[in-house]
Amino acid sequence: MSCLICAGQAESVECDSGWEERRCPQCGCYRMSQSLILRMMEEGQIFDAERMRQWLTSRRDVIPVPCIDHGQAILLL
Repeated sequence: MSCLICAGQAESVECDSGWEERRCPQCGCYRMSQSLILRMMEEGQIFDAERMRQWLTSRRDVIPVPCIDHGQAILLL
């Protein structure tokens, strides 16, 4: 399985319906909404991996497995 942020090798983790969870050596563990994944695929968007990793690191102070939805996505412009 691949990381949804950096496209590197990642482990898929079972989680709640409507979400995908990944454990990536570079990005760490996170959840992403399936609707965001579909929208990004449709629009050909990709993440700014470095900035997303920074956001994930800051969120882990509050929650061990941060969730990424439309409002949290940091994309390459």
